[in-house]
Amino acid sequence: MKTHANSPSLWDPSQVMSQTSPAMRFFELRMGPHDLLFAQIPTQDLVRLMCTCRRVYRLVHETCFDISRLLYPFFGDPSEVECFQRIQAQTGTLISGSIALQYFNRLIYPESDLDIYAHRVSAAIPVGFIVLNGYTFAPRKSQDPNVFVQLCASLEDKPPVASYLGRGIADVLDFHKGQKKIQLIIATATPIEIITSFHSTCVMNILTHDNGYAFYPRSTFVTRKALIIESIGASKEAGRQKYVDRGWEMVSAPSVSRQSELGVRMLRWVDDKFTWRMPLCLPRHLASDLSPINSWQLECDDDETWTQYSTLSHPALKQEYIVGDPSTFSGIMDDIISKHPTSRTLDIELQRAIVQRRADDSLQ
Repeated sequence: MKTHANSPSLWDPSQVMSQTSPAMRFFELRMGPHDLLFAQIPTQDLVRLMCTCRRVYRLVHETCFDISRLLYPFFGDPSEVECFQRIQAQTGTLISGSIALQYFNRLIYPESDLDIYAHRVSAAIPVGFIVLNGYTFAPRKSQDPNVFVQLCASLEDKPPVASYLGRGIADVLDFHKGQKKIQLIIATATPIEIITSFHSTCVMNILTHDNGYAFYPRSTFVTRKALIIESIGASKEAGRQKYVDRGWEMVSAPSVSRQSELGVRMLRWVDDKFTWRMPLCLPRHLASDLSPINSWQLECDDDETWTQYSTLSHPALKQEYIVGDPSTFSGIMDDIISKHPTSRTLDIELQRAIVQRRADDSLQ
């Protein structure tokens, strides 16, 4: 290939760089003031900026959406953060609450706890990790001071903690290390049931081992509105007020439009067209992210809005899931079992079948 004497060589990075626009040179800086710039850009516009090219996407992602920045203060070491993420992959443990909201909103609430949501059958694994990381169990009056004795009690079929009655919670364990607090919420069935039963939609966000999902991103991060969800518990009003103080407007009426993320009687899925999914910056693909199996609907009457779902469980499934429309799963499990009779866990096959069913439905 011939080049003219005055044209830049394709193999000379310095000459190619000189032909790059000033804007792109700014994004290529390795030690640039990107934090300051991105902090001034609204979330919606920042997402649009990420769509311009791969280079800008990677820079914004690494600068603004690195989950490690939120988890380092709790675990203190990058290797410990990665270890926790592997536990998430192994057990389906989720992060939610204000930490997940901070991840998407690019804010830091210094007083925030780390809220971890675990399946009852595998809760001992994250508990062990938290204790080994130097945290001390702080029992409530009704709890055994030995965390593992209390954990065994949590695994028994018994009424949930009174203050959380009706929200799918088997137990709540508090851990402290200095000024830091981790709260482990143990689900009677699945963590998603608890999260979709929160007091309002602005806190319905999760961080898995692989992705972050914001279930109601437009209302939460663009219009700054939160739909009030009927939730049993003594602290629901205080919880809503906390987010009013942080800038959200609480609204009581859902939308009647099926084009709105807050529409009633509309089947919603984790990772559907309304969801904002953000791949995490830590090592990915440790295991399949099974969260998109879960679905729900919003229902309402004249005075209240609530989350409607049923629970899907099966001996061949590793986890339990919530189902917004049981007819969606009609025949799927029987078909999967007939095709994979010797498989001990069929969660991945169920996920594939659901993805295919949703794709087929979208074409109709």
